[in-house]
Amino acid sequence: MLFFILLMFLLSYSCCSDVESKKEFILESTTLPTDLNFMPSLSNGHLGFTVFGDAIFVNGVYNGFKGNSRRARLPNWLNISANIFGLDNKIINTVHINNTYVMHLWDGYFQWSKQLPYQGILLQQRVYAHRFYNRALIYELNIKRLEAKDTLCVELQSNAGTETDAFDIGPINDNNNITLIKATTKEVEQTDFQPNRTILYVAFSEDFIKGQKVISLERGQQHGYYRFVITADIEKQVALDELKNVLEKSPEEIFEKHRSSWHDFWNNFTVDVKGNLELSQIINAGIFYMASSLPSIASNNPNNPYFGLSPTGLARGQLDADYEGHNFWDTDIWMLPVISQMHSGWSKELFKYRLSRLQGAIYNANLTGFLGARFPWESAYTGTEVTNPCCPEVAEQEIHISADIVIALQEYYANSFDNKWLCSTTWPLVKEIASFLTNRTEYNSTTNQYHIKDVMGPDEDHENVTDNVYTNVAFQKSFRFASYTQSQCSPNSNRSSEEWLERANKMYILYDAVNDYHPQHLGYQPGEEVKQADTILLGYPLNLEMDNSTRYNDLKMYENVTRQSGPAMTWSMFAINFLQIGLRSKADHYFSKGYKKYVRPEFKVWSETEIGFQGSVNFLTGIGGFLQSIIYGYGGIKFEMHDNITQMIVQNSEVLPETVELKISGIKFAGALFELNIRRLGKNMLKCIQMGSRILVIQATHLNPTQLFNGFNILFKTEVLTIQTI
Repeated sequence: MLFFILLMFLLSYSCCSDVESKKEFILESTTLPTDLNFMPSLSNGHLGFTVFGDAIFVNGVYNGFKGNSRRARLPNWLNISANIFGLDNKIINTVHINNTYVMHLWDGYFQWSKQLPYQGILLQQRVYAHRFYNRALIYELNIKRLEAKDTLCVELQSNAGTETDAFDIGPINDNNNITLIKATTKEVEQTDFQPNRTILYVAFSEDFIKGQKVISLERGQQHGYYRFVITADIEKQVALDELKNVLEKSPEEIFEKHRSSWHDFWNNFTVDVKGNLELSQIINAGIFYMASSLPSIASNNPNNPYFGLSPTGLARGQLDADYEGHNFWDTDIWMLPVISQMHSGWSKELFKYRLSRLQGAIYNANLTGFLGARFPWESAYTGTEVTNPCCPEVAEQEIHISADIVIALQEYYANSFDNKWLCSTTWPLVKEIASFLTNRTEYNSTTNQYHIKDVMGPDEDHENVTDNVYTNVAFQKSFRFASYTQSQCSPNSNRSSEEWLERANKMYILYDAVNDYHPQHLGYQPGEEVKQADTILLGYPLNLEMDNSTRYNDLKMYENVTRQSGPAMTWSMFAINFLQIGLRSKADHYFSKGYKKYVRPEFKVWSETEIGFQGSVNFLTGIGGFLQSIIYGYGGIKFEMHDNITQMIVQNSEVLPETVELKISGIKFAGALFELNIRRLGKNMLKCIQMGSRILVIQATHLNPTQLFNGFNILFKTEVLTIQTI
C-alpha cells in the first residue's frame, strides 16, 4: 500500500503534456547502458553535455594548434548525485530501491528517480540545456516523502570529472556575490586567423562547483527542492545577465519556457509511424539528438555565431572518437538534407559558417599551390585545415569536400528557391570553390576530357587514385551549378561560366560498358573491398542520369564488397537507391540493416559502427542518413531544378518496413509547408498546411494544373505529384 501511495505521489509530480505522454516520445529504462557514453546528449546550440558525462562544451570554443585543435572541455559541474541520510547521519539502506531513468524527447529533458518504497521517500533529479535561455544549463532536485517524523538529509555530490586541461581558469570577484570564473583557452588554432586565445565566462548560481552540499528536510517537512544553474558565454555580461534572468523567475516558469520551445519545434516538424513503437522512438530520438545541437530558434540573448555541426554533436568533441568536434562533409551531404526540413533557418546558419570561413579556405588553397577556395577536410574555429596529425593523406586527398558544399548549396536552393540567399551566400562561395576545382582538373588531349588525379573518394580504404567517380561527378555538378548561379547573380561576367560549363561537359566519368557499371576509380577491380558508400552515391544523392540497369549493377557490385565495420549511413543509401529502382525487398533489408545494430536500446543513442566494432557515439551522420532514407526514400520526396523553376516531386511513396502508416509533417518547399500521409492500406494524402509568398502549382495524373492554397489536399496511390514554382 505504501508503494502504491508513493507511486501516485510520483505521478502527481510528473509534468508532461498530452503529446509527450505518448510512448513514442518517452525513452524509459530501469538500467543504464553498460557504457555511459551512450547516455543522452543534451544541448541547445550554445552549450552541450552528455548525461552523467564529465564534459561541458561550448559552441565555437576550441583549444589546440592546427591538427591538435579540438573542442575545449569544461568539467561537467551539472553531473550531481544524491545520497539520502537519516537522523543518525548514516546512509539509508538502499537495498530495496527502484531506479527509473527517462529521456523526455517532447519536452527536452532527462530525469532520473530513486524510490525507496519502504521508507516512503522519492528523489527526482532533472537536467536540461535550456532552449530559450540558451546560455543556461539547469539541474533540479525534488525530494518527497510520505512521513516527516524525523529530519532527512540529502547529500549532493559533484562528479564533474578531472580538472580541464584546455583552459587556464581563474576566479573573478563580482559585486553581486555570484560565483564567476574566467576560462581562457591555452592555445589558438591558427595565428593568421586567430590572434588571441578564447575567453569564456562561466557563472554559477552558488559556489557548488566542487565538493558537496546537503539539503535538509526538518520534521514535518514533506517536500524539498534545489536548483543549480550554470551559464556561460564569451561575453561576461551576457553570462551574468542570463543567470540573473533565470534566477529571478520561478522554476516552474523557467521549465515551462524550455518545454514550450521544444513544443514549437515538434509542432513544426515530425515524422510519425504507426505500428512499430520501437522504430517510432528511434526516429524521434534521432531527430531530437540532431536538433538539440543546432541553435535556438528564439533565445533570451541573441545567438552567437554558429560554428557548424560535427558528426557527434555539440555535447561531445574532446576525443579523437568524437572527431574532435570538427566539421566534415558529414554536415553538407549527410545532415543538411534533413536539417533543411527541420528548420530552414538552421541550414542558413550552417552555410553562414562556411561563408564566414571562406578566407580560411582561400588560405588552404594558396598554401597548397592553388587558386580559389579549398575547404578543409576538417574545419573548426578558423576554417583552416585541422585534420588530426595521424591522417595527413585524408586532408590532402579528400578534396570532394569543397564540391560537397556546392552540392548542399544547390539542394537547399532547389528546396527553398530563395534567390536573395542565392546571391548573398551561395555566389560568394561557389565562385571561389569553382576556381579551386578548375585548378584541380587536368585536360587530356587524347581523351578530350578532364581528369582528377591523386584523390581519395568517400572510400578511405583507397588513396592516391585517379578519377574517383564520386569526386568527378561531384565536380561536374558543382561546375554546372556555379555556372547557373553566375547567370542569376553576376550575368555580365560570363567568362568563368563558359569555362565551368566546358569542364562539366567534358568531365571524365568512369563507366564500364561491358559490365554496365561504374568502377569506383581508375584501376578498380571488381571484388575489391570498400569502406563505405562511394560509387552508389551517384544514384542518390548525386542524381547522375543513368539507366536503371547501370544503377542496379552499381548496387550489386558494391553491396557485396562493403565492409561490415563501415559507418551506419552506408546502408541507408543502399535502401534509398534500391527503392528508387523499384526493388522494395532489397530496400527493406538495407533500411533495417542501417539502424537496428547501430542504436543502443536504452535511450536510442547511435553508434557509428555496429555493436562489436570501435566507433563514435551519438553519431549524427548515421542519423542523417537514416532520416534521409525515410523522407527521400520511403517518402518519395525529391527536389529538382529546371531552368528558372524548382519542383517538389512525390513519387513511389511507401510505408516503412514493419509499419502501417508514415506521416511526415512540416515538409518545406519554396516557403510553403506540407504534410504527407502514407498508408499501407488505402489512399495516401498530400496536404498544403501553409502557403508561403510564392505561387505554387500542382500537377498529377487526372488532375489539371491547379494553384495551391492553404488546406489543399490530394489523395493518391501510385500517381506522381509535381509541385512547382511559377
